[in-house]
Amino acid sequence: MSNLDNLTQKILDDSRNEAASIIEESERLTQELINSKIKEANDKKSRILEKAALEAAMIKDRVISNAELSARDEILKAKQNIIGKVFSSAKDKLKNISEEDYIKFLKNRLSSMKLKGSEVLIVPEKMREKVKKLGLNPSVSGSETVESGFLLKDGNIVMNFSFDSLVDFLREELEGEIARELFKG
Repeated sequence: MSNLDNLTQKILDDSRNEAASIIEESERLTQELINSKIKEANDKKSRILEKAALEAAMIKDRVISNAELSARDEILKAKQNIIGKVFSSAKDKLKNISEEDYIKFLKNRLSSMKLKGSEVLIVPEKMREKVKKLGLNPSVSGSETVESGFLLKDGNIVMNFSFDSLVDFLREELEGEIARELFKG
């Protein structure tokens, strides 16, 4: 029996060695698989973090850009408001122009125009008597008035020289220059 025992022992030893080898190979493969999955997870984590960082930077840039646009818009609104007040103030000052300055303005404008003599001059009520005393060629309307400046009416044609209209007409031309003066630097 010793041959049989030896043979059995050899088979058992071979089986144990093979089982140990299989277990060792299985543990090695398991560890490789675990390491591979850890590496894969770390790579995925890195890609996700990079993508999140890029998205965060884009969002930050967008927020900053929107804030800068909003600030610029608010500054432009404030500047437009100030310019509007300048023109409004100019209109108010022109409405309260002295009689002497008004007469100079009226004579200067009328002298530069080719009048037929059939025109009617419409002036502010407070200036009507003063203008009538000047004895100007266009007759002064006794019933119609204008708030400031004057109107020259010839039939259905009305030439508007009211201060509001003149300021509004010149506004586009003067706005840039006024803005440069007001907002230097």
